[in-house]
Amino acid sequence: MVTAFALTACGGGGGGGGGFLPDPDTPNNLALSVLLDKESVPVNAAQNPAQSDSPHVAEIAVEVTDSGTGLPVTGAEVTVSFTGTRIGGLLSEEDLASGAEDTLSSVSVQTGSNGDARVYFVAGAVSGEATLRIRAERSAQGSTTGGAESVVSIAVVSAAGPVAGLEFTGPFIEAIRTNRVQIGLAADETIDFQNGTYSRVVSVTATDANGNPVAVNTPILFRLIDAPLTGYPESGAGSFVITGSNGNPLEGNFSFNAAGGNFAALGARVGDRLALAPDPDGRSFYHAGIRTIAEFPADRPDALSIRSDEEAFRVGEDQGATVPYVIGRARVGNIQALAFTDANGTASTLLTYPFSNLGRTALIVAQTEDFSVSRVFNPGGPVYLGSLEEDGISLTASTSILASNVNDGVVSLCVRDGNQVPLSSQSIQFSTGDTFGASVDVNGRGSSGTLVTGSGGCATAVVNVEGQLPGSQEITLLFAVQSIGEASEVEVTILASGDGNLIGNLNCGSSRLGLLYLTSSGEPIPDALISVTSFDWPAGSPNFIFSPASDSGSSAGITDASGAVTVRYSTVFPPAQEEDQTVTYTATFETGNGDAQFDLECGFTVPGTGTDP
Repeated sequence: MVTAFALTACGGGGGGGGGFLPDPDTPNNLALSVLLDKESVPVNAAQNPAQSDSPHVAEIAVEVTDSGTGLPVTGAEVTVSFTGTRIGGLLSEEDLASGAEDTLSSVSVQTGSNGDARVYFVAGAVSGEATLRIRAERSAQGSTTGGAESVVSIAVVSAAGPVAGLEFTGPFIEAIRTNRVQIGLAADETIDFQNGTYSRVVSVTATDANGNPVAVNTPILFRLIDAPLTGYPESGAGSFVITGSNGNPLEGNFSFNAAGGNFAALGARVGDRLALAPDPDGRSFYHAGIRTIAEFPADRPDALSIRSDEEAFRVGEDQGATVPYVIGRARVGNIQALAFTDANGTASTLLTYPFSNLGRTALIVAQTEDFSVSRVFNPGGPVYLGSLEEDGISLTASTSILASNVNDGVVSLCVRDGNQVPLSSQSIQFSTGDTFGASVDVNGRGSSGTLVTGSGGCATAVVNVEGQLPGSQEITLLFAVQSIGEASEVEVTILASGDGNLIGNLNCGSSRLGLLYLTSSGEPIPDALISVTSFDWPAGSPNFIFSPASDSGSSAGITDASGAVTVRYSTVFPPAQEEDQTVTYTATFETGNGDAQFDLECGFTVPGTGTDP
C-alpha cells in the first residue's frame, strides 16, 4: 500500500488555496507531498543489511513544490527525523546504495530537478511505532520561513510470540572477569586492586512456541541458591542439604510436602527459597520454578507453605510426589535479578562470588515476569568458577621424582586459576604409564583415580610402589586437572631400580634446595660428597652454601644420616631495562662418584621500567 500525505507551508501569508494550486497571497511558500511504500515493516531481528527491496525497509518519497505556482522546487532541503523514541533508523538514497551499515536518527537531502527526494526507513531489532517529522526548506536561499512539514508513522511489527522455553548456555573462558576495587587510585598508584570477587556471565536463550527468538527487551528474572551445602570443599563442589526427589506441590495452591523432608530440622527458614527442578521434557515440567517459603506448620515437619502474594504452583496433570526440589538461600554469591533479551533472544546477567568459594556449586533459576516459564540450572558440579585469564588453570607438584620402590612418598599437588587464586574442590585425575610389573598405589586407590583439593587448593598424594626389579625402567605417574580449555598436567617420575638417585626439593622463591641421596631401593646414602659441577648465573654469584658442609668447606656438602643435604644460594637480578626481562638460573649438582645428579633451574621475570613520559 502506498500512503500519501500533502501539506502546504506552515508560515507566511494567509487566504487562498492549498495543496498544489497557485496561491498568489503566499508566494515562495512550499508544499510538501509524502508517499510511503509501506505503512508497516517487520522487525529486523537478525540485523540484516539494508537493501531497497528488503522487507524491513520502507521508502519515504518526498515531493516539494511551490505553493504559489505549483511548480517543483529544485534544491530544497528535506530533513527526516524521529519525533519521539527512535525505533529503527534512517538512510539516504546514496547511503542505501553504498551499503552503509549504520543508520541515523536524522537525514537531510536535497530535492532533484523534479522537486523529489527519497529517504529510507530501516527497521531495527525493537518493535513499536516510529514517528517521523519531515521538513522542507528553501535552503538555497538560506530562508527558514515559508517551509513545510509533515508527520508520518511507520509500524515495526514483531512476529515473535511469548516465551515458551528457556535454556541456560554454557560458561566460556572469556565470560569470567576479575572485579576491581571501585574507590579509585591513591596518588602514587598506577593500577587498581582486585576486590576478591569474580563475576561470571550467565545467559539464557528464550524462544517462542515456534522456536523463534522472542521479542527484543523481553524481561527475564534470575534467582540464586548456594547454601546450605554439605561436602564443600573437602569432597568437591558440595551438595545441597535440604533436597529430595519426592516433592509434591499442590497444583494451583500454595502448599508443598515431601515425605521425610523434615525441612526445619535440616535448617530451612521462613524466607528461604523452594526451587522445583523437574525434567524439562517430563510430565511435571510445568512445576519448574522458585517460590518463597512463608510457613512451616508446627505439626507437619514434612510440609511448608509458600507466600500467597506470589504465584501459586502451576496447574497441570498431578504426578504426585515425584518433583525434585531444593530448599536454601543465597549466602555467598549474588546474581543481578533482571535482564532483557537481545535480537537473538538471549538474556545475560552477572553472577558474582568471592575467591574464597571457588569450586562451590549453586542453583540458578531463570523465569519470565509472570512465572509462566522457568528453567532451573542445577549442575551438581562447580558453578563458582575460577578465572582462566593468562595461563588458565595451573597444577603444580612439590616434587617431580620419587625413589624406586618408594614407601609413603608424599607429593603435594596445588591447583590455581589464572590469577593464582587457589581452587578448592577441584578434581585432580591421576594415572600411571607402564609399571613394568611393579605395583603402584596412590592414597589406597590404586594406580588411577581422582583426588580433590581442599580449601587451600591443594591435595596430598601418598605414593607406594612395590616390585620394581633391578634394571627395570622408570615409571611415570601423571596428575592432571581438566577445566574449560586445555588440561594442566604434571609428571612425577618413579626412578628405575639401579644406581643411586639424587632427589631435589627446590624452592626458587626462597633460594633453597633440599637434596636427598638414596639407593635404588630407597635407602639413604650417608656421608656422600655432593658438589656443584656447573652453573649459569645471569647476574652476581650463587655463593652456594651446603649444610652439612664437607671437610673442604661450605662450597660442597656431605649427606647426613638420612642421605640429605641442604643448599642455600644467592639470587641477584640484573639491572632493570625498559622492557620486562625473563632470566633463568641453572646449576648441576652431582654425587662424588658421579652416579647421580640433579639439575637446578629457576626462572624469574624482572619488571621493566617502562617508557619515560
